[in-house]
Amino acid sequence: MNIGSRLLGEKITRTYAPRGALQQVRLENVVSFDCAQCALTKQARLVAVRGDDLYCNGCYGRMAASRTHGEPVSRPPDSRSRDLTRVVVEDLDSGMPHSVINTGLTVEWKFHVRAEHLLHGTCPVPAAMADRAAPHEPLDVTFLRGRHRIRTLDEQKGVRLRTTGADPALTGLTWQSFVLPGTRVSVRWDTWRKLRFAFTPLDKPVVFGGSVVRYAYDPRIMTRELAAFDARVDRVEELVLIALRELGYLDEKGRALLPQEALLRNTADRAETERPPRKKIVAAIERLLTRRILTWERGSVNQAAMLHYPARPGETEVPLLCYAPVLRDAGREEIRETTSDDGYGMNAHRVAGHLMRIGHLGKEASPEAKASYREDHKRAGLAGPHELPRGFTYVREHERGL
Repeated sequence: MNIGSRLLGEKITRTYAPRGALQQVRLENVVSFDCAQCALTKQARLVAVRGDDLYCNGCYGRMAASRTHGEPVSRPPDSRSRDLTRVVVEDLDSGMPHSVINTGLTVEWKFHVRAEHLLHGTCPVPAAMADRAAPHEPLDVTFLRGRHRIRTLDEQKGVRLRTTGADPALTGLTWQSFVLPGTRVSVRWDTWRKLRFAFTPLDKPVVFGGSVVRYAYDPRIMTRELAAFDARVDRVEELVLIALRELGYLDEKGRALLPQEALLRNTADRAETERPPRKKIVAAIERLLTRRILTWERGSVNQAAMLHYPARPGETEVPLLCYAPVLRDAGREEIRETTSDDGYGMNAHRVAGHLMRIGHLGKEASPEAKASYREDHKRAGLAGPHELPRGFTYVREHERGL
């Protein structure tokens, strides 16, 4: 199916193998569209096309699983013949604004930072602001933290509003060094030029999967987009963990889950160079289970092949491999506590080397990131090839300070 190089005004960065009359593509930026199957307005990069109709990723998965590409799904497939290699997982929060409040004098909203925002220096804005702000007028931004005593972290000038493309956004932002994918931000726009970005500090910093986290966050987004480089695993084990975290069902604690059949297929599909044979992937999973990096849980799939956890009554139960990110209170050495009014020091802290997912943004890691990963991978004594996994960039261990 030839659908050109653009869709809904956005560049197509990847075209997937067609499923009958259905063609799924990935766009450079998030777009808003009405799904012809579920009749809901969706915001996503993944769009399925059939003729003049557009479909969301969830409906595409159900239609593909039903193998009735010629017509919309009217009857779900028999659960006894379900293919667990192609279960459907619900999309994450797209990073768009929510909890929007428009008082006429101010516009407030919340969102969770995604890797896209950090890489491009952007911030999504709601229509209530985009319709009133002047695109060419520079805006002043103040970064704040605290619950009771508000503390200014930084101020920036010259941020601008971009209204072209599918979704309006602020551009030219320099995000604070402590902001990780998944960090929650509250934004207020007032007096036509001033913006306030507020972060809510945790009662005590935590270590999530190897990275020090100081502010309220969504653990699902962190699991998906921040792959910490703190587990001593070999190359195939690393591929298994990346595939599970990138594609698995995510619960509210950030645990990633998939049937073993789906994990085997996707681990092989995402190998950048030589695909590891199935028996090596199975052996890697067994090693991860033995070391308790992975565990077995019980979930379920419905008749449309949608995966759920925990298992839901009336659905077919399936065993799921589960990755649970290590979460613990940060130690004194990790946060280097100093005297401060709000309970813990912010002068400096260590950030472990970590992988950040960028493949879904149509980006590739720089040669410097690949070389840094190769060097650190060797120094850590990890087995197997020392090449950066496809779809990720690498951030070396470093000190961050405010």
